Amino acid sequence: MGLFGAYKRIEDWFEQSFFETKFWFIWSSMFAFQKWSSLAEMRRYMQRFIHLVDGLPKLGGVMRTKYNQYDSVVRPMKKYLEEKGVKFEMGKEVVDIDFNLSADKISATVIHLKNKTEIVLRENDFVFFTNGSITESTDNGSWDKPAKLKGVEESGAWTLWKKIAKKDPSFGNPNPFCDNIDLQKWYSFTATMKDSTFLDYMENFSGNVDGTGGLVTMIDSNWLMSIVIARQPHFPNQPNDVKIFWGYGLYPDRKGNYINKTMAECSGAEILEELYYHLKIQELMAPITKAGKVNCIPVAMPFIDSLFMPRNKGDRPDVIPSGSTNFAFLGQFAEAPKDCVFTVEYSVRTAQMAVYGLFDTDKKVHPMYESTHNPKYLLAALKAISR
Repeated sequence: MGLFGAYKRIEDWFEQSFFETKFWFIWSSMFAFQKWSSLAEMRRYMQRFIHLVDGLPKLGGVMRTKYNQYDSVVRPMKKYLEEKGVKFEMGKEVVDIDFNLSADKISATVIHLKNKTEIVLRENDFVFFTNGSITESTDNGSWDKPAKLKGVEESGAWTLWKKIAKKDPSFGNPNPFCDNIDLQKWYSFTATMKDSTFLDYMENFSGNVDGTGGLVTMIDSNWLMSIVIARQPHFPNQPNDVKIFWGYGLYPDRKGNYINKTMAECSGAEILEELYYHLKIQELMAPITKAGKVNCIPVAMPFIDSLFMPRNKGDRPDVIPSGSTNFAFLGQFAEAPKDCVFTVEYSVRTAQMAVYGLFDTDKKVHPMYESTHNPKYLLAALKAISR
């Protein structure tokens, strides 16, 4: 991996003063980078998004769907595929995959399910495996109960990849991405309000009118808490009097500035109290909370920053392992050179690489937009960083 080397962290490259700059606060809260995240990954992001650096303070260039991504992207895609004859079988857990491994060929032969049934693969069957998951083993708390942090042993996705990786070196190495939960985790929360007071206040405070803005980060927060208010309604069936927003904290093991607990120990009610404290709206929101018009669900996410963990070449396997006849990796833990993992585009690109590589098509993988060598964007980025 050259100058940016194996397992190098961002803090190995930059001086401590860098982590006190406005740029770092914007960068780290927008993408959820930590000081100990992968230096190579940050380099990819800098190169990939250099043309957007000038708009970072207002998150210019961020594209939003009309509703949440599930309703705007996944459901329409699922419906389209079902109309084309695709069959979805939910609730089936794959626990192992058998392979025929020869000197020059790799072929998946049997898929093993949790209920001890098998799917024997025929000549024209193909397996596309999403290895790893940043949302695996999440746990929801409640208004009066904190979320529980789970471990890798409770994770079907990671244990499956670990099992497969032992069978051949070309299947990658999941350990750097999942064995350091304290460095990978953060906690998020979703607030639901039958009242518009909070959203009206945030519109006046931030200029984020009807969900058009990006993250709002409390840089004085010990948790480094951020919130984002999406366009309402966020769900197609959301009542007009219901408002929803989402937030997260990068440092959940630190005690709050107001609540004398770590974020990980907090209930939904306590997380909102901490947020109100930073915004100085505790008195404004007190009667609304007392009237029972507010709910907040905390979520523990043990693997959410896994994709940014320091890694070595080969830890993320190639989309199509060398010699594979019917098997490919998909998603954020398969290797798409130069691209940035925490994007929808990355997952789409790995799927294109898999399908166009295993099947005889006339299609080519969509090229990445590369602005690295455009003087216009380099100058604009330099000005923005120097402000």
